[in-house]
Amino acid sequence: MKKLHAIHNEEACKFLLTSKKFNDWVVTTAFYSALHFVQHELFPLSFNGHEYNDFNVYFDKVLKNKNKKTSKHAATIELVKSNLPLCSSYYRWLHDACMSSRYNNYKVSDTKANSANNNLIELKKHLIK
Repeated sequence: MKKLHAIHNEEACKFLLTSKKFNDWVVTTAFYSALHFVQHELFPLSFNGHEYNDFNVYFDKVLKNKNKKTSKHAATIELVKSNLPLCSSYYRWLHDACMSSRYNNYKVSDTKANSANNNLIELKKHLIK
């Protein structure tokens, strides 16, 4: 399911990129596509002798009780850094760009929108599933 969601967001990203009207959404859809691609790649995940089938179960059972201040985004960044190091810089760039583009300033340049799409393309090159 995660991979289908990732592909759906990626297709929206490409469609929006061609319009040149909604660059904030290009960045946002690129990030959320990356999020679903990496979660698909990471799970199921074995951790401390337990296997977790999806991110939400892992987050609820392992991280939520351990550190109540950890966000799901921060947890995903750490999982990517630890388990998919070749994807880490691309994922982090997309995360930071999304947070800036959607929540701080919706006016995004064509250059940044293209960079978001390119970072997604590069991230995907390091995934197996």
